[in-house]
Amino acid sequence: MSIRIRCFVEMLMAILAAAAPAFAQIEVRGSLSGCGQKETLPDYQYELQSHPHSSVASYCMAELLLQQRQYQASVNAFRDALRGDGYPEWTKVWSYIQIGKIFDITHQRERAVAQYQLALQTGDNTEGAIEQARELLDRPFEWSEDR
Repeated sequence: MSIRIRCFVEMLMAILAAAAPAFAQIEVRGSLSGCGQKETLPDYQYELQSHPHSSVASYCMAELLLQQRQYQASVNAFRDALRGDGYPEWTKVWSYIQIGKIFDITHQRERAVAQYQLALQTGDNTEGAIEQARELLDRPFEWSEDR
């Protein structure tokens, strides 16, 4: 299944979850990624060759790189998501938040705060993004070892 179709399905589930919380749940790991757990870096690179401006493909690649603790590569991919087609819209707010988390992890608090402020400026509260950005402004993100 292509990333765009999977994203559409995930977004549809999010809408249904908001309308009827008992009907569906969306896994949130600090972001509404919808990125395939079985996808690999080459899968996302292939998707980006076909759709070079795909924000969701860049976002998913960034999430994968973050899980591998490849922080600089992850920040670069999140920035690519920000420069991409902007679909789905949540990729913007969550890219800012995830970049901020990376800056917190790498002890760059001022840069992290700037990213959380950018997240707030989007006004996009998809899956509690605004609340999370506010919390992260008050308390730096710490990577839990069980992640």
